[in-house]
Amino acid sequence: MKNQKNYGFTLNEVLVAIIIGSLITILVGSTFVLNQRVFRKNNLKTELVQNSRITLDLMSREIRQAQEIVTALPANNSNPSLIAHQLQFQDGHVTSQIQYIRYYLENSDLKRQIIIYYFDTDPANYVYWNDINPFGSPQQQILEDKIIGENFSNINFYGQDVINIDLILNKQGEHIEMKSIIKPRNI
Repeated sequence: MKNQKNYGFTLNEVLVAIIIGSLITILVGSTFVLNQRVFRKNNLKTELVQNSRITLDLMSREIRQAQEIVTALPANNSNPSLIAHQLQFQDGHVTSQIQYIRYYLENSDLKRQIIIYYFDTDPANYVYWNDINPFGSPQQQILEDKIIGENFSNINFYGQDVINIDLILNKQGEHIEMKSIIKPRNI
């Protein structure tokens, strides 16, 4: 019976195999978790950049065609208390009637309004925002108010001959800032 060979692993060999297996599992798991975090962070940043790019494209196109900028804008951003956080201008795309576009923040949403002005005596006839008749100033009516972007924490407008737009977007701890300079063609 003593000549019989024993096949198997010793306790030390089993323990070393378990430790090596555990280390490999921990290493692979940690690498996977780290890759998932990086992937989520990059997706989040890409979402914010795309959101800001799309909204800047829309605003740029409409501001370039503006007939008149209604919002009083400071020449530069040196005095933060004077910077405008909304922008209203006469729409240059629609020539059949007088209408205005307004961009503004509401909570974390960037919104776009289409506004018309009229006198009570003739509500079907749209007028300029600063027109006056014998009965006073025109009434304002919002034709459309919709969200065009999300996750905005700040928007600034300033500039005289050109309009500077500064956007700040935040989502789940990620933060991006975008800037654009637009030269209105019709002003």
